[in-house]
Amino acid sequence: MSVSRKGLLPRVLGAVLLALVPVVATAFSPWAAATGLLVLGMLPTLTAAGSGPKAMAASAGVSGVTAFLAVLAASTGPWAPVLGVALVVALSLATGALAVHGLHPVGAATISLAAYVLVDPSSVVAFLDTRIPALTAAGLVAVVILLGCAWASAVVAVMLRGVRLPANREAATLPYGVLLAALCGGFTLICVLWFAGTNTWWAVLTVAVILQPTYGQTRTKMYGRILGTVLGGTAAALVVLALPDLVAVLLGVLASLASVLLLMADADYWKYSTAVTVSVILLTFDSTTAIAGDLQRVTVTIVAAVVTAAAVGIATRLLPDKVLEQREPAPETP
Repeated sequence: MSVSRKGLLPRVLGAVLLALVPVVATAFSPWAAATGLLVLGMLPTLTAAGSGPKAMAASAGVSGVTAFLAVLAASTGPWAPVLGVALVVALSLATGALAVHGLHPVGAATISLAAYVLVDPSSVVAFLDTRIPALTAAGLVAVVILLGCAWASAVVAVMLRGVRLPANREAATLPYGVLLAALCGGFTLICVLWFAGTNTWWAVLTVAVILQPTYGQTRTKMYGRILGTVLGGTAAALVVLALPDLVAVLLGVLASLASVLLLMADADYWKYSTAVTVSVILLTFDSTTAIAGDLQRVTVTIVAAVVTAAAVGIATRLLPDKVLEQREPAPETP
């Protein structure tokens, strides 16, 4: 973290605290079931915060549309796997195109949102009346996400006005978009067909966040993801065993805050992964299911990381001396 970033820490901390007010309010409301949806729905917009208000606005719109389409796709019965995979593949290819601008983390967060809605739609719409039509449910889910994103965008626009953080614009040395589409699409298909209604969508999330445009970045993310998941899972298990549910939820919200701060501070990835894991476990499960969910997250993460490593290894062995997707980083806009 540079000196200039350190000077921004109080402003960033205040902005993130205010941006997460809807999450805190939802977590302690009768609509607590929507907390996970709101966190994942707002994450792409918060990830885009360092790139300015236009990037945040675009990300918010894409998140709303993604959630809308994913809810509709999940309600189509036998067509759900086909339509769901098509949506994830389209988002993956778009994320590959964003890499040249350094915005692929925003795309990765959007893929994770889509996977969550597609694989476990019952949890997503748990705060709604199950008798309402799918189109209405999709619209309400999109509105919830858009409102959360609009709030976050407004807070950042006021408190971090004029702040821009440098984006990672390294030229890709892997067939990033193709690998992302193949792996995320494949895991989505497996999850929707055989593990619907479970948290196996974490496999898609794992691929989306550890797979990077270059081999070195991917390796760093993979090791950090595994370490952070194990550490965060252990910490969450201790919290669940030792503290009341209300305190656990509060700590989960604080972990969400920490994860955003660590992301914006460009901290070591294992630290961010640890905070995210604590947040997910404490906000997704209660005291009776948290340990099982914890073990499931660790297992799914390791499996997805190993498959990703194998796919990247095959890609680098097939073309070891050729740099793929030779596109120079786009110049920064003033």
